[in-house]
Amino acid sequence: MPMTPLEIDKVGKTTIDFYRKNTPKDQINVERPLLDTLLPKAKPLEGGKEYLNENIYVSNGANGQFWSGNAKVTYNTREPNELAKYQWMNHHDGFTVNEDELMRNGIKVLDDKGKSTTTRNELVQLTNMLTSKFKALDEGSLDFIHKSLWLDGTQAADAKPGIDALVSLTPNTGVIGGLNAANATYWRNYAQTGITGADATARLAAVLDAMEKAKRAIRRTKGRMTHIFVGADFLDFVRNAAIAANQTQIQYSGGSTLSIDLATKEIKFDGIPLVWVPDFDTNFDGAAPAITWAKRCYMLDLKSLWLNKDEDDWLRTRYPGRPIDQYVYYFAQTSKYGLSMDKRNAQAVVSIA
Repeated sequence: MPMTPLEIDKVGKTTIDFYRKNTPKDQINVERPLLDTLLPKAKPLEGGKEYLNENIYVSNGANGQFWSGNAKVTYNTREPNELAKYQWMNHHDGFTVNEDELMRNGIKVLDDKGKSTTTRNELVQLTNMLTSKFKALDEGSLDFIHKSLWLDGTQAADAKPGIDALVSLTPNTGVIGGLNAANATYWRNYAQTGITGADATARLAAVLDAMEKAKRAIRRTKGRMTHIFVGADFLDFVRNAAIAANQTQIQYSGGSTLSIDLATKEIKFDGIPLVWVPDFDTNFDGAAPAITWAKRCYMLDLKSLWLNKDEDDWLRTRYPGRPIDQYVYYFAQTSKYGLSMDKRNAQAVVSIA
């Protein structure tokens, strides 16, 4: 029997609330390690503000001097603080369901607002249909957001800078958080590119040298590396160089047999795992940059770089009304969010050739 537009809206909402667990087996979506790391400690994005403002300390204004006897000393004025300003962005995704699509799924729609004549079969059919669509909406939104957290913000007019800009391969250029890195030496991340070597030993030495220098650059101004994100090419470079240079260990506690697992369970640097980002290997399904993402290694202090999100508008499901000139039902999802950072010199990126 036919359904009314109000019933379709109601089923759409109950599908979100009660049926999400019964989803089809996912075949395509990949892990999003940066988003998964940032979300639990995200800062609230408050209304009434155009910018995400971070106070930073940029100068001691030192005026130290020696004196003796009646010698005069001097005083100066000091402005030790600066403000880094970031913008947040809006994300939208949505889908439609039209009456022909419903009809092909055995669901009829009438504009009557009287007593419902919906059959159980129609409810089940609509629920199954919307469950997959909402699953796709969720996963698509998370993919989009994760991608935007990495890219430099030039991919769209309303996009804002992600880590590719905040932790740049060319850290001496660009305006980040309203501060010009060309003029502010304190506002530059560490970067080294083109790591290579003639043989395995040289390659291992070169990559370890680059990562050690990056670690020292982060620590120099009291930063502390908390996470390392890498592409597959970089991960393979390190693993293969370490194996070929015979820098591995076999731990054997004794007994009659020795079990050897040939898989690499984990690679660490300074006790921090190198976490593979699957989207790096496809350049986020975009054009390959000069230095492909798969060759990169980001060494980040995520106590100085974080996600800001609107708690009331994060993956928020929206129900726009049906337009007067279309027999179509709309479902959407929106988010307000952005990255901010208060210590750029606590971040680093290195890459292989």
